Amino acid sequence: MSESFIRHAGQAGVYHLPADRRATLESSAGEADLACMAVAIPRKASLAGLLKDIGNALNFPDWYGANLDALYDCLTDPEALPGRGRVLFLTGTSRLLRSDPEGYATLIEVFQAAASDLARQGSPFWVILDSPADGILELPTA
Repeated sequence: MSESFIRHAGQAGVYHLPADRRATLESSAGEADLACMAVAIPRKASLAGLLKDIGNALNFPDWYGANLDALYDCLTDPEALPGRGRVLFLTGTSRLLRSDPEGYATLIEVFQAAASDLARQGSPFWVILDSPADGILELPTA
C-alpha cells in the first residue's frame, strides 16, 4: 500500500490519490513522522487565493508574498518550513484546473521542483491531489 511508499523520501513529489485511500496515507505519514496539512480549494478557485491558503496552512513567515516565487522559497527554506518532512493534501484541485489551467500547471511545476530539492536534502515533501491530472501519477500502492 501507499504506507510503505511514503517512507521513501526519494520518491516524494506530486501525486494523485483517490479519496478512499487518504485516511490510510495520513496514518502512515504520521507513523513516518511527517506533518500533514490540508488545503481545500473553494468553489470560486483562484491561484492567488490558493497561494494565500497554502501560506496559512503551512504557517509561512510574514515575508511570504503569496506568489509562486515566494511559495518555492518558503517550501525550500528550512527556517520557513522546519521539520523532517510533510504531506500537503489539496482538495478541490479540479476547480483550479478548470478555472486557471495555466496557473494550475505552473503551481504543479513549483511543487515538483520544491519536492525534488527537498528530497535531496532528506526532507520529503509530498503533495497529494484529490483529482487526476495530465502528467500526475497516482500514488503507488506498493
